[in-house]
Amino acid sequence: MQVGTISKIFHDGEYGKITTRNGQEAHFHKGCLWNTEFEELKEGQGVEFEIQPSYKGHLAFQIRLYIEEIGI
Repeated sequence: MQVGTISKIFHDGEYGKITTRNGQEAHFHKGCLWNTEFEELKEGQGVEFEIQPSYKGHLAFQIRLYIEEIGI
């Protein structure tokens, strides 16, 4: 699994873009979400996902919200 940030949401088209920690950009569609509602996503949120090549560049799938654990 990779970790990144929602960089852009297109609500009317039900898709968005994710920027990975290493600066790579991937697109996703509403159907690529896993246990997450598209309407709940916001730009700047952390997400965890898988990535694969596609004809548009990189496709993110199995996307779920990522909450970083903080060790105390």
